[in-house]
Amino acid sequence: MFELSAHRSIAGAVCASLLFTNLVIGTAESFGQTGKAAGYAEAERAVTKLEQEWFALQQANDWSKVSKLIADDFVLVETDGSLGNRESMMAGYREEASHVVSLKMQVLVAHAVAPNAVIATGLDDIALKDSRGAVTHRYERFIDTWILREGRWQCVAEQLTLAKPK
Repeated sequence: MFELSAHRSIAGAVCASLLFTNLVIGTAESFGQTGKAAGYAEAERAVTKLEQEWFALQQANDWSKVSKLIADDFVLVETDGSLGNRESMMAGYREEASHVVSLKMQVLVAHAVAPNAVIATGLDDIALKDSRGAVTHRYERFIDTWILREGRWQCVAEQLTLAKPK
């Protein structure tokens, strides 16, 4: 009896192993060679382009177009830890605009976690002119969360952290 049970257990383990192997191979083939499902790379490219566009629009003070990139339910965690929303962020942009000399994104990485969700991280160099005319730099690391809603990418959350230059 033990011998038959052992053979059944071994046969069951072999069948389970083959089933698992077929599942893994089938899943790997559907994900492609990069290990990401179809749509992930397109999502990352779309968000990378939007992040770059956001900077250009911000530098051009085109506030109406900037606000269209940001969701109505947007949540912001400022560098000091305070919470904000789309309106408070846009107000801060407008208030600071006359002091901004340049905006440079030193680092940008977009990482799709689903075909409709991308986390973008990076490092910004914001050059500001103070009241005496001296230029200072503020470096901010950011984490932006983008969601594809009704066919349109929107930033739904951002966290900012003061950083040192890279």
